Amino acid sequence: MPEGVGIVEQKKIDLKLPEGGLRLETGGVLKKVEIVYEECGAPRRDDNVIFICHALTGDAHVAGIRPGETKPSGWWEGMVGPGRGIDTNKWHIVCANVLGGCSGTTGPMSINPDTGHPYGSSFPQYTMSDAVDVYRMLLKQIGVKHLAAVIGGSYGGIQVMDWVTRCPDEMDMAALIATSASLNTQALAFDVVARAGITEDPDWNGGDYYEIGDGLGPKHGLMSARQLAHITYLSRELLEEKFHRKLQQNFVEASAEERAKRDSSFKTYFQIESYLDHHGKKFLQRFDANSYLHITRSMDLFDAGARYGSLDAACERVKAKCLVVSYERDILFAEWQSKDIVDALLRNNKRVTYCHLEAGTGHDSFLTDISDLSGLLSGFLNERKPKVMRWQKRLYRNITGMVKKNSRVMDIGCGDGSLLNVLREQKNAKGDGVDIDIDRFTEAVADGHDCFWEDADEGLSLIPDKHYDVAICSDTLQEVKNPRGLLHEALRIAEEAIVTFPNFAAYRIRLTLMFKGRLPVSKALPFKWYDTPNIHCVTLKDFGELCKAEKIEILEVKAESRHIFGKLLLLLGFKNLGASRIIARIRRKQES
Repeated sequence: MPEGVGIVEQKKIDLKLPEGGLRLETGGVLKKVEIVYEECGAPRRDDNVIFICHALTGDAHVAGIRPGETKPSGWWEGMVGPGRGIDTNKWHIVCANVLGGCSGTTGPMSINPDTGHPYGSSFPQYTMSDAVDVYRMLLKQIGVKHLAAVIGGSYGGIQVMDWVTRCPDEMDMAALIATSASLNTQALAFDVVARAGITEDPDWNGGDYYEIGDGLGPKHGLMSARQLAHITYLSRELLEEKFHRKLQQNFVEASAEERAKRDSSFKTYFQIESYLDHHGKKFLQRFDANSYLHITRSMDLFDAGARYGSLDAACERVKAKCLVVSYERDILFAEWQSKDIVDALLRNNKRVTYCHLEAGTGHDSFLTDISDLSGLLSGFLNERKPKVMRWQKRLYRNITGMVKKNSRVMDIGCGDGSLLNVLREQKNAKGDGVDIDIDRFTEAVADGHDCFWEDADEGLSLIPDKHYDVAICSDTLQEVKNPRGLLHEALRIAEEAIVTFPNFAAYRIRLTLMFKGRLPVSKALPFKWYDTPNIHCVTLKDFGELCKAEKIEILEVKAESRHIFGKLLLLLGFKNLGASRIIARIRRKQES
């Protein structure tokens, strides 16, 4: 991994507030707001500032080494730095501790200027929008007029959702990672139980505990809240793999007296219990119970669509190019919640890329399993202008000949986006893609295409009806389990479709089978039978019969062959015998 950003110093400023203080949406007022933030990366310019919103219990230290430390300690160290997903050779990074937090920004443990004592129970309720407005005031005060991007995961992603819908002119790009437009019921339930553990701890004292005893207040309640949260950060499968029913090493060494003591308090010797105890105690050293209460409540109450009447109405306001990422086995923010955001953006014709990453480690994957996300973010942020090669133009010439200028195109099975690149150059087409190979998907995104991680066999549920002029299935039909379903989906999302496939009736295939008794391996079919993605052997005649049965009209057919004899057969009209590859333009049969 390349070297990191080096030493990053924490900064703290008093915000310049309106007369009378910062008026919160809930009616409260803060007469003084301090905010802690950090900056790192390339020298700041008008077009290269990225603001990163931290997760629930995060802080401003996103990357780098704090003064006095010997190694990096940023919470997204692997993502932010020179040559990393968020490349600090190009981007200037700003990250700030959230309003209500306990890492320097004004929160419940800060001194109330009216009393000279910590706010405690008197700290006013605030909303997600209030927290985002504090960020916005900070940026204005330090001279940032516009953001290249705003990025956040989990709770940070919810802040991004508020920002891009409420203040759409303030950023060019937005990345919403492992997040949602509002919490689902299960996530709300986890927060309800966690807050109850804190508020029902006798040491909470209604929130006024800072000047009592050690000042830590409801340690047992906060520790339980953290333990509960930690269970939701990891997938069930990962917990099982790490711990199963393994016992702690000290179980064997424990005396009868020690075991009796644990038994009386209903403790066990399972490793999972030791793990949760460790993280709960560690959390007590760095976080405040009142901050946990305020931050989780602001998150629970947020609903992106409530301010505007619906999520569609909220997303209609978005102007930024968006990246939405969900994770496999995320207990807190399910895949369908990310898709709800994408659906709403697409219905409003907004630029959006969606990817579902199969890390499998659960919600915390965006912090701990970042290889795929890093590549995806890098491509999204650093859109390149690829050079279209001459051989690519030749390869796709019959497809491009069927696409009208300025068309809106969907390439189903887009791979690395090379066909979309050709269409963009030659036909000024606005092209989107669908694929499930993350490496090829990332390449297509880096080429500036909006892409959707979808399995064509499961349907293209993200895409609205007739959203495109043309849907292209380039060498996809023979690779899916349900070719019939793919054709119908293509003609649902577009007025016309262009379908290409290797023709298994070509004379060379027939001869190879006749004389060798083996399936052919060639440039057109470069795979051994046991390693081929082609699960259906399609011929031109078979395709024609399928279209007839499905009431699909074939508007145009182009037959291709690389070989002289094949080309001769095509000239004589023997398409099914001479063609090694078929390109067909289709549409639904028009009712007479």
